[in-house]
Amino acid sequence: MRAADYEHMDLLLPETKEMLDSNGDDRIEYLRTDKWIPYPRANQILKKIEELLKEPTKTRMSNLLIVGESNNGKTSLVKKFWRSHPPSDGLYEDAYPVMYVQAPPVPDERRFYDAILTVLLVPFRHRDAPSQKIADISYYFNKIGTRMLIVDEIHNILSGSVPKQRAFMNALKNLGNQLAIPIVLVGTKDALMATNTDMQISSRFKPEHLPVWRLDREFVQLLASIETTLPLRKPSDLATKELAQEIYRLSEGYIGEIVAVIGEAAVVAIQSGSERITTKEIKESGFIPPSKRRVITELESG
Repeated sequence: MRAADYEHMDLLLPETKEMLDSNGDDRIEYLRTDKWIPYPRANQILKKIEELLKEPTKTRMSNLLIVGESNNGKTSLVKKFWRSHPPSDGLYEDAYPVMYVQAPPVPDERRFYDAILTVLLVPFRHRDAPSQKIADISYYFNKIGTRMLIVDEIHNILSGSVPKQRAFMNALKNLGNQLAIPIVLVGTKDALMATNTDMQISSRFKPEHLPVWRLDREFVQLLASIETTLPLRKPSDLATKELAQEIYRLSEGYIGEIVAVIGEAAVVAIQSGSERITTKEIKESGFIPPSKRRVITELESG
C-alpha cells in the first residue's frame, strides 16, 4: 500500500505523511525525535513571552516565571520559543535575540555568569570578578542584539542556604537591570520559593502556571493532536473514551508522560505489524506510571 492510500492521510502532519512508506526502524526513529505539540495553555504562555520580547526598553523591564511540575512541558515550551527566534548569520543587530541557559546546580553567581559566557563563546576565567563578567555579558548582549534571557531549572538554587539563594536572586535582578531586557525564569513549583526570597524580586516575576492535565475535553483534543504526529499506517483514534482513560491513568496527566505512553505503544504497533494503538499495544509496551516508578526507585535505593 502506498502512503496516498492510507485512510487517515488527511489527519496527519505533512512530515508524518512522508514517513508512512519508510521502514519500521526509520519510523521508530522519527517517533523518538522531539516534536512540538501545540495546546491552548502553552500557546497562551508563548504569546506572553512574545509580548515581552517586543516590549520597548524601559527602566524596569517586565519578567516572567513559568511554573509547572517536572515532565510537564516547561522546557519544551521555552525551547520552542527559543528555536522560533534563532541566531542569524549577522554579527550584530538581532544576531542572537533570545539567550537560553540553565541555572547552575547551586546558587552560585559566578557559575551562572560562566554559563552565559560559555553560550556566548567568550573566553573567561572562573576566578574573574563578577563585575567583570557582568560587563562582558552586557557588552556582548548589546553587540549581538540579545533582547531576552531565559533561565531554566531556576529551582536549582534551593539547594543552597537562604542567604545564598537571596544573593543569587539579587544578582539576577541586578543583571536584568543592567541589561535592560526581560528575563524568563522556568522551574518547578519550588521556583516560587526561590523568587519569594525578596519582595522586590517576587513582584518582578509574574508566575504563569502549566497545570497537570485533567481528563476533559482539552485532554482529548491533545490526544488528537499527538495522533497527527504518529507514522502509523492505520488510525488509532486515541480520543476514544477507552484509550483516553488508559493513557490518562498511566501518564497521571503529565504531558511528558502522555507523549511517552503513546510513543512506546506506537513502537509496539510498528514492531508487531498492527500499525495502530489499542489498549493491547499500550499493555504490551509495559509502561509504568510515574508514581509507581518513584516507589520502585525509593525501594531500590532504600
